[in-house]
Amino acid sequence: MSRYVPYTVGLAAAWVMLWDRVTLANFVGGLVVAALLLIVFPLPPVDPQRHLIVRPWALVRLGVAVVGELLVSNVYMTHEVVTPERRLASGVIRCPLRTDSPKVVSTVANILALAPGTMAVDAIGGPPALFVHVLGSDDADDLRRKVARLEQLVVEAIGSASDRRAVAIGEGG
Repeated sequence: MSRYVPYTVGLAAAWVMLWDRVTLANFVGGLVVAALLLIVFPLPPVDPQRHLIVRPWALVRLGVAVVGELLVSNVYMTHEVVTPERRLASGVIRCPLRTDSPKVVSTVANILALAPGTMAVDAIGGPPALFVHVLGSDDADDLRRKVARLEQLVVEAIGSASDRRAVAIGEGG
């Protein structure tokens, strides 16, 4: 039951923002609406093997890596756009993943969408993979290595114990 408290407060805060006036009545009304929503649409049970654990230092490493990749991709794409000859090749590349956790897969896909020139267009399970649309790269293996490294950083930052085992097995031990 205590896991519903952050969702209830968050939904109530969203309710207050929708009304554009911070009043006690709006907040209480938001709490009632949030409680009703969570009763009608209950949260799925949490698998203990998939429990969210945030590791702060790994999250910092992930953030630094993402910002670095954003800078590099922005500079590259800007250069490609302003140069007179167009060398942009595009394609969709299948990038295998080592974990099938929806949390990890969606986080990796969303981070890829931040960088210009990459966008996850599909995800499949068994074996898990992302299909990534890429501009300006004709080196599929390089993209696969980058996605694998990103997956590893995400798993280190927010992955469950089973995610960490899957990545360790995928690396060969």
